[in-house]
Amino acid sequence: PNPYPDNLHIVCKALVTKILFNGLTAIGVEFIVNDISYTVYANREVIVSAGAINTPQLLMLSGVGPKQHLNSLNIPVVFDLPVGQHYRNHLNTPIITQLKPQYMYLANKVPQLNIDELKQLYYEHGGPLANIVTLVLYLNTRLNRDKEWPNVMLEFGHISSVIYITVGLVRFKSYGSIRLQSTDPLLPPLIDPNWYSQPIDRENMLDAVTMVFEMLEQSTLAQYLQPLPSFLSIGCPDCPDKQYLYECVEGLKCYIKYNTNSGDHPSGTCRMGAIERPDVVVDPQMRVKGANNLRVCDASVFPVIPNANTASAAILTGYKCAQIIISDYNL
Repeated sequence: PNPYPDNLHIVCKALVTKILFNGLTAIGVEFIVNDISYTVYANREVIVSAGAINTPQLLMLSGVGPKQHLNSLNIPVVFDLPVGQHYRNHLNTPIITQLKPQYMYLANKVPQLNIDELKQLYYEHGGPLANIVTLVLYLNTRLNRDKEWPNVMLEFGHISSVIYITVGLVRFKSYGSIRLQSTDPLLPPLIDPNWYSQPIDRENMLDAVTMVFEMLEQSTLAQYLQPLPSFLSIGCPDCPDKQYLYECVEGLKCYIKYNTNSGDHPSGTCRMGAIERPDVVVDPQMRVKGANNLRVCDASVFPVIPNANTASAAILTGYKCAQIIISDYNL
């Protein structure tokens, strides 16, 4: 709860459409609510915290972004910065299997319930019982040179007798980008994830998926599972000379191509770093390069994407930004 309610005003169902500048200084924002446009001015700073997709969109609509791209849309350039570049998002390839009918009883086994965990679920909507993932583990692919820093995260979960495994490539070389498709703030930006543009990323995902398929087909676990469906079900090449799917390299490559999806962890589009670096949008105090009274505080400032889910890192970013502001203004 906010102890100073007079110092906080929240506007719901609003969309900020533009940051206002007086020269190099951010002075306020324009926003719309129910198709009505409003303007609000800042006493000290404008802090953008719209996420790694909407933050670069808002900045570019306001004239902060790559000069060539803004010129192509006839947006007056306030700051020529690499906004929207260095887009990162974890790559996930899901694999789904199912228990054999004779082992269905295993899915119905309920673990011993803890009263504290039940209270946490009911009152806080959180805790262990709120998780959809049962197990998380990390592993190294053969090409990962730093074995103390795994580059793959596996998430295991189940719904009834269906078991799902998410193979997440959490460290990779490919970068994507976010661009405007028009000057209309109501239209979503164009997102190019550019996945697998670096061959080593494809090789690492192939290695990880191969390991999981091998586990499902040949480990002790395999005796409890129904046979995996053939790649032919999604139109991928099959390998009739191979006994197991994990041995069919071309089929696995095709499976990855058509099944890789987003980890829903967008980041890096307003990259933080040393002020002299050309690939940086904000400095270590989260201030937009060259601008006065303008900060960015969300996952878009991540210099690199974390090796895990990004929620905790985003929360810490907010905490750190608050500490910086408190220090800057002696609050």
